[in-house]
Amino acid sequence: MPPICPVCNGLVPLVFDCPRCGRSAEDAGRVSDALGPYAPYEPGHEESRMRGSIEDMICIHAVHCASCGTDGEVTIVLRP
Repeated sequence: MPPICPVCNGLVPLVFDCPRCGRSAEDAGRVSDALGPYAPYEPGHEESRMRGSIEDMICIHAVHCASCGTDGEVTIVLRP
């Protein structure tokens, strides 16, 4: 079974404090989703899965701080 992202699957909330103002930032979803609805399924992605690259072990989420407007990314380590 491939590893799953606990944040994407609603198992745990993404808790992240904004590095600029220290207030709680909101999960804005997976970065790969922002690239397009079919980005994870485009050519090249399957090749990295077959080799077992680092892309298969992490899920990168975008975060946004509503207080100061700062955007960033949080890397979630996937567990099998």
